[in-house]
Amino acid sequence: MKLFYPIKPKAAPRPRVTKNGTYNSKEYTQYKNGLAMLAKTRIKEPTDKPVYMKIEFFFKIPKSWNRLKRETAKWHTGKPDIDNLQKAIKDALNGVAYKDDSQVCFVKARKQYAQDDGVLVEVIEC
Repeated sequence: MKLFYPIKPKAAPRPRVTKNGTYNSKEYTQYKNGLAMLAKTRIKEPTDKPVYMKIEFFFKIPKSWNRLKRETAKWHTGKPDIDNLQKAIKDALNGVAYKDDSQVCFVKARKQYAQDDGVLVEVIEC
């Protein structure tokens, strides 16, 4: 299963803890639910087998950069961290592409600059 989400990648934040319980921000919840809804249009049933994930995060090149910097931009080395970006994707696909994210046995991920924001996810049964 291969999916492309034309959306700016977001990292999984730390959950907020209050006396009433634990919760995530509305923005993150909407991002995660949007990814899950798109995946549900392509996936009939979550697998119960081990999975391998390939994830590519694309970040739009800032307009404020000069021409030379824009032409040579390749790897996105700033925040957000790649492990937090992966966590958001794994959380969104939990129960949709696979029954539990503990089934993810191998992840190959990268973040880079591109003309537009987006996330490309491929989930492969092992």
